This record gives sequence, C-alpha cells and structure tokens, in this order.
Amino acid sequence: MEDDRIEKYCKYCEEAKTLSDPDTMLCPFRGVISASYVCGKFKYDPLKREPKRPKAKIPSEEEIEF
Repeated sequence: MEDDRIEKYCKYCEEAKTLSDPDTMLCPFRGVISASYVCGKFKYDPLKREPKRPKAKIPSEEEIEF
C-alpha cells in the first residue's frame, strides 16, 4: 500500500545511491541524475527519509522550579 502523499523523488528511491554531492544520485536505470528527478521505476525506501524534528517546548516561568 503506497501513500499518495509521498514525494516520489529519486532521493527516496531504494534503487538510487547517493554520490559525493547530496543533490546527485546514481540510478541503475538512468545513470547519474538529480535527487529531485522522478521516473516510473520509483520504489519508496522509508529509511532514506529523515524525520522532522519536534519543535522544542519553551517552559513558562510558572513551570520552572528552582
């Protein structure tokens, strides 16, 4: 089951490998490509996605105990 909200960029494809430049990928089907390239052979790899960091909660003066 594939999520339609997933950005189908090659940087998230399990077939593409990162080169020395993070904006350039090596695809076994297309060769050297941009990380934002999209092709029909896309296979999502969840391990290539970095999760968003949670926003830090700044405590109010009442919440701080001394």
